[in-house]
Amino acid sequence: MKVHPLSPLGGVSISGFDLSRPASPEQDREVCDLYDEHGLIIFKAQNLTKRQLVEAGGRFGGTLIKPAAVSLDPEEPGVTVISTRGPFGDVVPTGDKALVGDLEWHTDQGYVTHPIRGKMLYAVAVPEEQGRTGFIDGEITYRALPDELKHRIEGLHVVQSWRRAESYLARNRDYRINGHQEMSPDRFADLSFPIVLAHPITGNRILNVPPLWAAGIIELPGEEGEALVAELVQFLKQPRFQYWHRYEVGDVALWDNWRFVHAAEGTPAKYVRTIWSTAINGGPQLGAPLARAE
Repeated sequence: MKVHPLSPLGGVSISGFDLSRPASPEQDREVCDLYDEHGLIIFKAQNLTKRQLVEAGGRFGGTLIKPAAVSLDPEEPGVTVISTRGPFGDVVPTGDKALVGDLEWHTDQGYVTHPIRGKMLYAVAVPEEQGRTGFIDGEITYRALPDELKHRIEGLHVVQSWRRAESYLARNRDYRINGHQEMSPDRFADLSFPIVLAHPITGNRILNVPPLWAAGIIELPGEEGEALVAELVQFLKQPRFQYWHRYEVGDVALWDNWRFVHAAEGTPAKYVRTIWSTAINGGPQLGAPLARAE
């Protein structure tokens, strides 16, 4: 197994490690330690079935089936299929020039109190252009914050809002999903998360303002909180913190969903891009429901 730095922004690339086969306890421990340390791993030159992808995710925690997802594979429900063509006739672009699958910076399951620990994406077919996934390390961005801003946000909590995300998708989605039941903006209640999140395993401090979800600050209601969120999001999204991964067929991207935000660049509909995905369960509660007004 060979381990190389992925970029100056963190993460590692691993070659010579076959996710389709059982590894020794020592190798498994080494890879899990790399995951805890770096939070982002690209496994190169993999050749996996859907069942093997789910089993590979099990090395890092329990895999999670999301029953609401229209693109869950009917034969392997632990896998979500992400494709510009819609493998089950579900994705229908508005035309060949439509950009399919572009998505703002976010954490996955930012609308539940116990978000998943991580995600694995396996590149089955890649486009000639675009189709990248972007990553920003919340540990790096927190360390880079000016001391004055660190002091201002200490002890504050961000509002993470499903309604905000649904509004964004309604405005920006350039395709439709057949059979997808429109979800109520109130399906998930707003949640409170620490802006400075202590990682449940490492204890390291993370800047937690996922742009897709972040709608305000509990302790600073109204315009003051919205302005501070905007300032933090602008800081987080600086290009100097962004790593964009261009996939090769056989790449498996694994990242720590508690630590990283990620974004999808999108793919022109004329190209085929097919990704298999599996989610890795977390466990600890990171968010708390907001009390509803009487």
